[in-house]
Amino acid sequence: MSSAFQRVRSQKVATNPRPRGSRGSSAFRVALGAGVLAAAVSWLGGQYLVEAQYREESKEIGNHLEGMGSKLSKSLVVSLDRGDLDAALGVIQTQLSRYPGANAAVLDGEGELLVGPLSTNTWDALTSRKDLEIPGLQRGRLGDTRAVDWQGNIFGRQDSLGTLVLRLPVPGPVWAGALYNFTAGASLFAAVVTFLYLSSAFRGVAGLRRVLERISLGDYCERAAVVGCPEIKTLIQDTHHALDAFIVAGEEAHKVYVETAIALSKTIEAKDRYTSGHSQRVAVYSIEMGEALGLPAERVETLRLGALLHDIGKVSTPDHVLLKPGQLTDEEFELMKKHPMAGDRILSAIPGLRDMADIARSHHEKWDGSGYPMGVSGDSIPLEGRIVAIADAYDALVTKRSYKPAMPVAKALAILEKDAGSHFDPDIVRVFVAMKRNGQGYKPLKKGEASMEAKTKANPRPEPKAEVEPPKVEEPPNVEEPGEQEAAE
Repeated sequence: MSSAFQRVRSQKVATNPRPRGSRGSSAFRVALGAGVLAAAVSWLGGQYLVEAQYREESKEIGNHLEGMGSKLSKSLVVSLDRGDLDAALGVIQTQLSRYPGANAAVLDGEGELLVGPLSTNTWDALTSRKDLEIPGLQRGRLGDTRAVDWQGNIFGRQDSLGTLVLRLPVPGPVWAGALYNFTAGASLFAAVVTFLYLSSAFRGVAGLRRVLERISLGDYCERAAVVGCPEIKTLIQDTHHALDAFIVAGEEAHKVYVETAIALSKTIEAKDRYTSGHSQRVAVYSIEMGEALGLPAERVETLRLGALLHDIGKVSTPDHVLLKPGQLTDEEFELMKKHPMAGDRILSAIPGLRDMADIARSHHEKWDGSGYPMGVSGDSIPLEGRIVAIADAYDALVTKRSYKPAMPVAKALAILEKDAGSHFDPDIVRVFVAMKRNGQGYKPLKKGEASMEAKTKANPRPEPKAEVEPPKVEEPPNVEEPGEQEAAE
């Protein structure tokens, strides 16, 4: 997996704390709603069942009252004919003594009481009266209880003697008193079960949301635990598969970008056999320095790609300037100096290679600020650009070119040391030179060269005046300074 694509950049991916309590709050709200719904269903269902049982009981009591009323009416005829109201009341009491809670009265033609009632406590008018579809029978509420009334005329020999009213209470279901407790228990049970189920079923949602938040910040490597109900697990797995496919596609695209850019870079080297393999060698030296400096693997990978592509801007340099074997004129050198910015524009336009654009732009900057194209100095130059600048110059010095032979490693290292603090970062030069003198890495200082270098330092000899170093390219013509032409390339 390409680390350049996979890594999480600290400047782009900020810490985004996980929302706290969101899943629990949602589960609690849903559980509360479930509890309320369970309470409503339990209470309304219970009331419906209570009313249904009251209706059935009322019909049975109504049928009983109809027969009892007919019989009692006949028993009251004699007493009422004689006008003996006390005797009539005695008959009623005798007949109803076997029915607890029963009440009765006799009304005259105008609805006034003639006899009774047996109890004034249960003689209030019934409310919510409903016809039982049986002549003379009605049921209704009497306070907190239910009752059934029966009314029938008492006929004497010649005329009606009055109206008999019978009332019997309707016993409610034995479980009706427990309906409130049942409703409360059902509500609590539904709320607890719903909360526990949702907490378990949707526990993967928070992780999935965190994955989506990280995606919005550019991190495609976050994964959520596959937990929760089957539907949530499937959703998480599908999201992971989609991210994996996206990463693979991104890696393939990144690989194509890199290979295309490297191919462009190789077309430049192919024009001149002396520069063939230059970018690969610069990449090797750059990786050696990056690892010696303790850079993380992701940054070393960026350094490697940037070193491979550092001269890609030369595709915009005319061939008569790029391939000129001798000294460049001022005008030609100005054209050559444009390739860092050209490389920056090329790489910045390619997705996935923008981090390498800084290297292409800055590898000709100098520590003292006299470089190009921006003229920045010191730590303002990107670290990767400072590393590639040293690798670029070292390879130019120790490699054979059309205008010069390969320089001995000892001399090349001496030039790097001389230019440390002016051209190059002195700390990085110190690390690189120490590696080569200790025989580490590619093209190190060999033992024979090391011995010769030690003798030269012990017994310095002035160089013959006839030996003239290759003229530099970055300065005006005829100014001699070792290594300048190589660094310019």
